[in-house]
Amino acid sequence: MNWREDMAGESRELEQALDHFKASMDAWSDAALRRPRTVTNVAVRHNWRPAAGWALGCLLAAGSVAGAVHQIVHRQEMAQQAAQKAAAERAAAAREAALRAGTPAEKKAPAAATQDANAGAQDEALLASVNRYVSRQVPAAMEPLAQLMDDNGTK
Repeated sequence: MNWREDMAGESRELEQALDHFKASMDAWSDAALRRPRTVTNVAVRHNWRPAAGWALGCLLAAGSVAGAVHQIVHRQEMAQQAAQKAAAERAAAAREAALRAGTPAEKKAPAAATQDANAGAQDEALLASVNRYVSRQVPAAMEPLAQLMDDNGTK
């Protein structure tokens, strides 16, 4: 025997081994394709982050609006109290001046005088707030920045 015959024998064995391997792989893949499969239900996952973001955003907006409303109401109450205090001081000054002059300051009943003073104070407070809003040079949100600026526009 020569080396060519030895190689031919080994080659035949190799070809047979490869043929058997191919046949077994084909059988395995056919069996894998034909076996029954179970389908699993995919669980739907809801993402909570967008909902939480919207909720926090709405909460922030509602808090901002509530803070602004509280500040406006507080300013109005303070202006009303200041107007009532000023009206009471004017009425007291008028009474003192009338007592010094020796004539009664008002010939009306005391209850009517206080009602007129309150009505006058409310009117003055209303006119003062209207004047403040009409004569404003910058919007209310920009007032802190406007106070930082000089008259010529530079700091």
